[in-house]
Amino acid sequence: MKSENKEYTITAYTEDFLGLIGRINAIFSRRRISIVNFSAGPSEIENVKKFVIIIKESEESVRRITQQMEKQVDVLEVHYHKNPYLTAIVHAS
Repeated sequence: MKSENKEYTITAYTEDFLGLIGRINAIFSRRRISIVNFSAGPSEIENVKKFVIIIKESEESVRRITQQMEKQVDVLEVHYHKNPYLTAIVHAS
């Protein structure tokens, strides 16, 4: 039985940007995984950059991707979590 694809957020902390965006993109391209959202910028820690990547995949696929990302030289650590579905409650007046 195939796992259901859900939306996951991957957060990676890195030492450097130079060439790393291309290497990270290649990890997703080789697996033919579409990125829903990608943002990069400074983190809370000086000289450490933060990548936030949102994809829709199975948890097993996301786990393998994060392991592959951690093998990159400039990557310090990578985490992922399943995105919760937000519901809005509207109160009638």
